[in-house]
Amino acid sequence: MRSEATIIKLVLEMASADPSVRAVIRTNLFPKRKFQYSYEFFFVVNDIEKYENDIFKDCFGQRILLYRGDKNYPEMFPNTKAHLMVFEDGITLSIDASDKDTFLSRFNKEQAHENVWIGDTYKKLLDKDNLLPEIERLEETQTIFEEKPSEEEFLGTCNEFFWVLKTFSEYALRKELPSAMFYLNIAVRDLLNRMLRWHIYLQHGIPVDMGILDSNMEKLLEKDLFDLYKKTYPSADYDVIWKAHEAVVELWHQVGHSVANKCDFIYPDATEDEMLCFINALRQNSFKEI
Repeated sequence: MRSEATIIKLVLEMASADPSVRAVIRTNLFPKRKFQYSYEFFFVVNDIEKYENDIFKDCFGQRILLYRGDKNYPEMFPNTKAHLMVFEDGITLSIDASDKDTFLSRFNKEQAHENVWIGDTYKKLLDKDNLLPEIERLEETQTIFEEKPSEEEFLGTCNEFFWVLKTFSEYALRKELPSAMFYLNIAVRDLLNRMLRWHIYLQHGIPVDMGILDSNMEKLLEKDLFDLYKKTYPSADYDVIWKAHEAVVELWHQVGHSVANKCDFIYPDATEDEMLCFINALRQNSFKEI
């Protein structure tokens, strides 16, 4: 596998020789992670359409995959040509090509779709015309969480949780597996993770780095709660799915009360009891048309 220095040298040599490239910025300067040998760059260019083509095909070694993020998700890459490449020696390389204004909009977090998929650490490596200001931000900030909910937001999240939990149960009872799993693993989990983030922040009392897609959850959550969290992931067996549902309900109850107590809110116990009774009645087929 090629070294970091070798990759940077190859990228800068290519950029220096290409008159369309006016500046190179390295992005996503995260610490080296196990099983991830990824390097990401932003090219400020004066001919964007040139990069509509597979211009990097023969530049960086034996490539096994080219994925064009701008073609699949154009709203996330305004005025940008995004080339994401995988090489046979284990290296992955991403190069976004755009103009100066688009890059600065991204650097200044002005783009509507800026999120944890697009890292917010930057270091300028090349500037042929001195057209950019000083570009260096070496600390990741997008995954830092320090949010305390308002009472309205807390109660609204609780109501949404019980609504999507009901919707999950309807799909599960009809044995519509893809929809049931979508609701349990995405719609319900998104709300559960939101409550867990509030709980973790309030427990620590300081901003916490949740990681991309809450990847640091296991490090930050109490062991007994994370053990319960693991039980919320089901296999595609309906008995196991309902056991995961029960784990979700128990975990939500514990962390929901914790957040309410920390914030001096009243947890909606009556709503919880009534909605769980409603879902149980659905499972027992207790509702009859008259």
